[in-house]
Order: sequence, then C-alpha cells, then structure tokens
Amino acid sequence: MSFDLVFWYQIVAPTSEEAAQIYDQWTDGVTGIVEESSAVENFYRALISEFPDLSEENMEESPWASPLYVNGECVIAAISWSRSSEVSSLLLGLASMHGLTAYDPQDQVVYGKSGDSSNR
Repeated sequence: MSFDLVFWYQIVAPTSEEAAQIYDQWTDGVTGIVEESSAVENFYRALISEFPDLSEENMEESPWASPLYVNGECVIAAISWSRSSEVSSLLLGLASMHGLTAYDPQDQVVYGKSGDSSNR
C-alpha cells in the first residue's frame, strides 16, 4: 500500500477536480498535459538527494513503494504507507521551495505555490 503525491509546475493552482483529471491522465500514460518546466527537474534532483530512487540495492531502507515516475512535466511519488508522514512533509516543503503544485489524490487536496492546501 502506498501514499501517492504528484508534483508539477502550474502558474495558477488547479482545483482539486482539475488536479484529479491531470493526475489520472499521467497515470494512464498521457503526456503533454502541462508545459515542461526546469522546476520539475530541479525538484527531482533535490528529492533524490534526500531519498534516492528505489533500486534493488536500497529496497530495505527506501521510503518508496515503487520507483519514482518522472518526465519533464511531473514527478509522481508512491511513498510506503509506513513512511508517508515523514516523507510527504519533506516533499511538500521541497515542492513549495521549487514553486511546484502538489496534489494528494488520496484526500483530493491541492497544495499551491504558497504551500497552502486547498479543497476547492
């Protein structure tokens, strides 16, 4: 079981319904949904410096339930449920520092650039 978060660059944070549609498209393999951004790549680099991506060598200590999904548009992180509180707080802070929108599909919460959450 995992706790998923998705991160991308968007000037105006979407509503939770819009974010859910974006997330669903990415998980279906669709790309070209939002513009690619160097902020996503910078966030990913900061993320893996804290928690390297899942590999056979780090399976026991990794917080990831599966490898990170990364493209020029987004990063999707499947966090092991047992580490979700610890890791999600850090990731949401990194996302805010990099000016990214974050979406929690479990609770349908959007985190905008200010770090504030919204259930709009």
